[in-house]
Amino acid sequence: MSEERVRANERLFDAVADRYDGVGFLAQAARFVAEVAGVQPGEAVLDVMTGTGAVAAAVAGRAGRVVGVDVSAGMLAQARARVPGAEFMRGDAAALPFPDDAFDVVVCAAGVFFLPDMPGGVREWARVVRPGGRVVVSSFGTGLLGPLPGLWRARLAGTGLKPGAPPLGRLPTPEALADVLRAAGLTDVRATLHPLTYTLTDVGARWADIRAGLEGVPLASLPPQEVAALEAAHHADLAPLFERGPLTVPLPVIVASGHVATI
Repeated sequence: MSEERVRANERLFDAVADRYDGVGFLAQAARFVAEVAGVQPGEAVLDVMTGTGAVAAAVAGRAGRVVGVDVSAGMLAQARARVPGAEFMRGDAAALPFPDDAFDVVVCAAGVFFLPDMPGGVREWARVVRPGGRVVVSSFGTGLLGPLPGLWRARLAGTGLKPGAPPLGRLPTPEALADVLRAAGLTDVRATLHPLTYTLTDVGARWADIRAGLEGVPLASLPPQEVAALEAAHHADLAPLFERGPLTVPLPVIVASGHVATI
């Protein structure tokens, strides 16, 4: 990535690092991706765009070596505290600080769509994987969280602001994600949409997700009294959805994998 883009991503994720673990649907999806990755005992695993280390934590018990890399120093601080047995270092996902053939598996949960050149980034990840090893990446399908993002977008529009959001529209289908892996030169590419669900206990749980993640980034520009007013108004927006108790919404996780060709 360009140095300007790297710095922008670093600032964005540093700003949310201390609370990012609170985004429940992202944590659930990351654990699922780690499970689907099928890490075998003793394998060396690189978690690209590790964030707070959710994938690293999920595979640490069976992998032989776990390394996480991220551009955000704030995220890495959280990851080190969470997974003390893993190695974490700052680095650009598009220019990894590792030699060729250093890992058995590279995993990237919900991160590839941040790369300006997605096939180029995946090609770099494949570079550090031994021949016969694999790259596992994920995205989200359409309909993520059902009506919730739209309700928040509409509520925030009254302030003239837009929610922060990853560019999910770049990889909305298994076919789109598979095409990226094939363009990067991986073989035996497979991609599947997994129609998971995510349950929120009450309106407070939804507000906690907003505040913890990218959706709530614009709130930092508002005075506390305006944030409090927005919270109260959005609670009222959400209340009808929770009239019968906890709310379950779609969590469509796309997972794709491909192998590095053997010589």
